[in-house]
Parts: sequence; C-alpha cells; structure tokens
Amino acid sequence: RCRDCQAKISKRYPLVELLTALAFLLASLVWPESGWALAVMILSAWLIAASIIDLDHQWLPDVFTQGVLWTGLIAAWAQQSPLTLQDAVTGVLVGFITFYSLRWIAGIVLRKEALGMGDVLLFAALGSWVGPLSLPNVALIASCCGLIYAVITKRGSTTLPFGPCLSLGGIATIYLQALF
Repeated sequence: RCRDCQAKISKRYPLVELLTALAFLLASLVWPESGWALAVMILSAWLIAASIIDLDHQWLPDVFTQGVLWTGLIAAWAQQSPLTLQDAVTGVLVGFITFYSLRWIAGIVLRKEALGMGDVLLFAALGSWVGPLSLPNVALIASCCGLIYAVITKRGSTTLPFGPCLSLGGIATIYLQALF
C-alpha cells in the first residue's frame, strides 16, 4: 500500500521497475561508457511505458512515439548512434511508408482497421534507431511476438496490442546489430 494515500500498489509496478533497471544494466554492459548506451536506456524507458499503456488501453500515445522518434534522430545527429542522420531519417520514412501502406491495404482487404496509427508511428520511429535495412528484422520479430501472444491469449480473431511486439522487435534488433 502507498504510504501517503493507502491505495493498493499494483503487482505490475515492481515488475516494470525491475524490467527498466535490467534494460539500463544491459545497455551499460553492452555499450560501456557511451552516449549510445544512454540513448538506448532512454529508448527502453519510452518503449516500456508505451507497451504498458498499449497493453492496458490498446493505444500508443503520441508523446511516446514522438519520444522514440526524436531520441533516435538526436542520437544520430549527435553521432552517438551507429547510424548516420541520413540513415536514421531514411529509416523513419521507409518505416512510415511501409506500415502505412500495410495499414491501408489491410483495411481494404479486411474491411476494418488492421493496424492502428500508433503502430505505424512507432514502427516509423524505430526506423530512426535501426535504419531502413533492419526494419524487416523489427517487423519479423514483432510479427512472431504477436503470433505467440495471440496463441497464448487465444485472441485469434480479436484485436491485440501490437506496440509491445514492435517494442520487443525494435530493441532486439538493436542488440542483434551490436552482436553482428
């Protein structure tokens, strides 16, 4: 319980704090003493918060997608990213065009919204972190994550929050780029 208001504290709260701490620790171990580690820590915080909101409300607030976008572009501009600013901007454009087109085509074929605009914007923003050539990796990991989530939760024909899957795909791709 909260010391001040006596409200019950969700069991999720310490898990989110632990996940964030582990994300920060991992970034500092993979990229010791670098601006990129700090950028990835900030990204992790944005993605964790956005994922929790998307899980609860199936909504990705613009403040989070824009935070991911601008942090990635600033890291590239400040030369703290493995990407050039040109590659980061190209990643954003390719990500937006790809997922917006997918959203539009799926809407026509399925006659309903198949991909939320928040998902389109998050995928585009992740392009500023991974560049255009690694966006397929983000999409593949996110799609596999979404499929597993749908099977586990038995949400086959209903909507599912895709932001957490995109977040996992984005962060996994960043770490995979560091390894290879």
